[in-house]
Amino acid sequence: MNSLLNKEYLTVSKKRFDPITVVFSVGLLVAVLFNAVGMDLGAGTDSQELILFNDFRSFFFVVGGTLGVLLFQFDLETLVKTIILVLRSFFANPVKHLNPTIEELDETIIKSRSIMDLREGKEITGELLNDIIYMIRQKLFYEEIEDFVGNRIATIFMGRKTAAALLNKGAKVAPALGLLGTVIGLIEVLQSLDDPASIGPAMSLALMTTAFGSVLGSLVFTPLAGRLEHHNSIYVETHKLLMNRISVLIRREDRLLDMTKMNRKVDET
Repeated sequence: MNSLLNKEYLTVSKKRFDPITVVFSVGLLVAVLFNAVGMDLGAGTDSQELILFNDFRSFFFVVGGTLGVLLFQFDLETLVKTIILVLRSFFANPVKHLNPTIEELDETIIKSRSIMDLREGKEITGELLNDIIYMIRQKLFYEEIEDFVGNRIATIFMGRKTAAALLNKGAKVAPALGLLGTVIGLIEVLQSLDDPASIGPAMSLALMTTAFGSVLGSLVFTPLAGRLEHHNSIYVETHKLLMNRISVLIRREDRLLDMTKMNRKVDET
């Protein structure tokens, strides 16, 4: 049983307070606010030098602000894991490694073979089917095996669900910051009516922050969140199918064991 615990089949969330991420996120938000009120971080504001979507002030306000809010609400580790999950979602199915195992279990059921013949199951290795067979050899009931495996799946799913929540939050924050930038830009326009040269940069902030916020929210965060949520549903349903097959094979093992015991009793009598 110690090997089950060591392989984190009873793992719960280990999230803890991350002061570095909080400081970084707050610093980023402060920089965004300074940038919004006119400190351009060294970027030129001459309207003649700007082309469409080439407005660093507006870009930094929306993108930097969104990143700062997400880091403040979540943490750097979650952000990095979300990026990794998103990248993986473009190259692989979330349960690609389970499909051969399910096919193997189907063949075992159809051919009335024993699940014990599929893996040695001498120790916990992290490979799901091997670990399940190890639990069977340790005389665990199916309900106990289901609890162990379910906890492992739930731990992984929690991370995937948090990643989708981060993207959904970004889809809401980016447009909201775009609207805030628009309000700030319009205020600057009104304050610059006596100085026509300042109206251009202020109007650029008003319009470009809305554009950046809409693009980031509608064309980046929303589709990526939807993709991860779809993969998460596939992940959960595939593991349900896997455990259903495991249940069939374990109950078959129990029936064979009961029949063997009954035959021995008959022989003894």
